[in-house]
Amino acid sequence: MIVHTWLQLRWRQADPLLFAATLALIAYGVLLVASASWHYASQPGLLNNSLLLKQLAFAVLGCIAMVVCATLQPRLLWSVAYVVYACSLVGLVAVLALGHGSAEYGAQRWLEVAGLPLQPSEPAKIALVIVLARVLSVAEQPNLRSIAISAALTVAPTVLVYLQPDLGTGLSLLAIWFGMLVLSGAPRRYLAIIVGAGMLATPILWLGLKDYMRERVLIFLDPAADALGQGYNILQAQISIGSGGLWGKGLLAGTQTQLRYLRVSHSDFIFSVLGEELGFVGALVLFALFIIILFRVLRAYEMADGGFQRLICAGVVAMIAFPTVCNLCANVGLLPVAGIPLPLVSYGGSALITYLAALGLVHATLVRRRLYRFEV
Repeated sequence: MIVHTWLQLRWRQADPLLFAATLALIAYGVLLVASASWHYASQPGLLNNSLLLKQLAFAVLGCIAMVVCATLQPRLLWSVAYVVYACSLVGLVAVLALGHGSAEYGAQRWLEVAGLPLQPSEPAKIALVIVLARVLSVAEQPNLRSIAISAALTVAPTVLVYLQPDLGTGLSLLAIWFGMLVLSGAPRRYLAIIVGAGMLATPILWLGLKDYMRERVLIFLDPAADALGQGYNILQAQISIGSGGLWGKGLLAGTQTQLRYLRVSHSDFIFSVLGEELGFVGALVLFALFIIILFRVLRAYEMADGGFQRLICAGVVAMIAFPTVCNLCANVGLLPVAGIPLPLVSYGGSALITYLAALGLVHATLVRRRLYRFEV
């Protein structure tokens, strides 16, 4: 009876609004994936849509991962941080040696595990969040030594991911690091030095990009210059969103989507599907769900006990916020297309399960915080 009461008190500390918003966003994503992939089915009907069925299975596995991660003790995460990080590096190296992927640009991003595709760069995000939370929480405020160590820990997976090549995920890893530095209370002078060094290194980084990556940046400035090539999907995405109007054309009724003018509609450009078929109102619903999730994670950041738990939440905020902004801006033509899917919405098993597991860690910080606080 006592144990049962204690468990009830613990789980009452979880965030039901965060949980509900997460489930609502997943359902929204499944709905959009169903519409975006409808024309891929050999015959009409939900059971013939393989992408939809896979996304549903991924969602179920992701929810299980979220619940499991919510039960983990912060002390356990602290103790295995370096082990988890090392395993993530092994996975990234294995991709370069044994991976599969698109023949385009020679990309290798997946491993076959028990017959299922696994993208190690996605769980590497969680591994990086955990190890950075340990390093940056050693002192009350990060010092030069801990910042340098965190930078070195970030560079290793970033380079391995870029070699796949995957620029979008590499940028996401850097964003996680910088976001955690900001929310960890790192001195502003160090943050200014990092930003300044990044700006000075831009010309060198530009020369280090692969040709197709530079082409994406240049075509972003003038998509019409290659309307049937690199600029095609950018223009089609803008047409899709612009044609949706206030209420949209209705699910399965978007001409750009259903007639396959919009490529990669179930992944990188799923927001364009939403804009065309559900319109401005549908976009507002999406924005509201993301805002609720991010603000509730920030609330968990404020309420968490200790720097390690707080920084776990900080990492999850950066992990979700950066790709969300990049994807939405790329869809409307405000940023170059970097191949970054929309978190919790775009098709993809590794990404969906990873994001849900990360949100499970946020719940763990709430469930495991002190039931009572005594202040003098």
